[in-house]
Amino acid sequence: MTDTDARHTTPATGVWRRFLLLIPMAVIMFVVCTVHIARVGSTYHTWTPVADRTDYSGLVLDDVMVSNPNVVQATELIHGTTGAACVTLQAVSDGDAVVELRGSQYPARWNVHVSGGTLFVNNVNFNGWRAIHVCVCVGLGVIAILFASVVVRLHRCSWYGYEMVAAGGGLLFSLFQFAIFVVSIVRNSFLNFDDMAAHICDAAGLFVIVSLVPMGILALLVSVSNIWLMRHEGTRPTNMLGIAISVVWLVGIFVWGNWWRLGVELRVSYEVLAAVDTFISVAICLGECLLLSTIACAIAASRHVPAQACDYLIILGCGLRDDGTPSPLLAGRVDRSYDFDRACVADGAAPATFVPSGGQGPDEVISEAQSMADYLADKDIPRSNIVLEDSATTTRENMAYSREVIEEHAGRSTDELRIGFSTTNYHVFRGYVCAHDAGMEVQGLGARTRPYFWPNAFLREFAGLMVAQWRPVLQTYVLIALVYVLARLLLLLN
Repeated sequence: MTDTDARHTTPATGVWRRFLLLIPMAVIMFVVCTVHIARVGSTYHTWTPVADRTDYSGLVLDDVMVSNPNVVQATELIHGTTGAACVTLQAVSDGDAVVELRGSQYPARWNVHVSGGTLFVNNVNFNGWRAIHVCVCVGLGVIAILFASVVVRLHRCSWYGYEMVAAGGGLLFSLFQFAIFVVSIVRNSFLNFDDMAAHICDAAGLFVIVSLVPMGILALLVSVSNIWLMRHEGTRPTNMLGIAISVVWLVGIFVWGNWWRLGVELRVSYEVLAAVDTFISVAICLGECLLLSTIACAIAASRHVPAQACDYLIILGCGLRDDGTPSPLLAGRVDRSYDFDRACVADGAAPATFVPSGGQGPDEVISEAQSMADYLADKDIPRSNIVLEDSATTTRENMAYSREVIEEHAGRSTDELRIGFSTTNYHVFRGYVCAHDAGMEVQGLGARTRPYFWPNAFLREFAGLMVAQWRPVLQTYVLIALVYVLARLLLLLN
């Protein structure tokens, strides 16, 4: 099976197809909104500006001037409790008109356009727009449910990897949007379509604001963790990944927070300012959602325990002592697989065949696979139950070469076998990703280790996601950003 075949036969394949339901749902909602707006769109209730602090209590209906009564007429005027007044406009025929108030003390003015019997005020607002608001809530709720179904399906199948991260990030993003629009319905906080469009394009920025404190704490923790990691493991570039990503995040937040001021000083047009602000906030928002999803998926993968005994147990190598015995980290991986197998045997299952995987490094006296085999033999595991894979130098090679060894030893495909693997808990998610790339379905086991490894592992997988899946991530980002920019363009039409 090729890597492409493996990706196309994942447990999520059928679940992703459920998103096709959004197409007929969108068509139905479009028809419902169109019919509803056509029924009620001939009238519009527009309030005088509240922010201008003008007292409209003396305003009467005769003070409402319409430039073209053949297009629209003012039929009613009521006064609010704050000094504002509400004017009811009624469409007469298609065309354009200007509605304004008599006298310089009343500065309100509206541009009116009637098309197909529907009355549009200031090119954007119209009656019946709340149907769109409700449909947006329904759509976001359905999208969240679909993403949740993917996460649940993958979790049940123990298919931890980038697909689960993508689904989790989409779930978090859609849930936040859904919450904003549901709360706005409950609080009746949107006054018109213009207001709703403004909230749509500001939603990503609101997410960034809400996440500032928790993401700031996370950036601090991963930076401290990296310092601790470098003190114990050396100053390799991978050990500084947390600091690097934290710096990138801080720079992004700084640019986003000061973009409007910088744009004004550079004399950038308002349209460009708004568009760039949207692209920056969406990038930060989507990145944070994917990062948080990566953390959640990695933790879930590390806590997973196979429900059944395994036919083969791969043990991923990591490093040896000077005398060729397993390092404490490697011994923990071997012990985890051994303890799991002994527990399964005690429950009546057949013993597994162990596959120690790891080649010989330039500073190692024997291969990691041989060292683990000797360690298992000392634990009374028969040599006949140990099959070496002693060529791999990376996790990806561990899985690819181990698959070849297993299929040669078993005489059949790994698709017909129950395959498990053991590694350190922070490394389990990485093991799943590499096994899937090798076209192998596996069950992971995580051995405990020091906590300072965890944050860097999260960020490494996040970076791996952005590199390995850059195309779909970029496509998703562009799609979301364009929706937000479209909302801003609707505002600029006002």
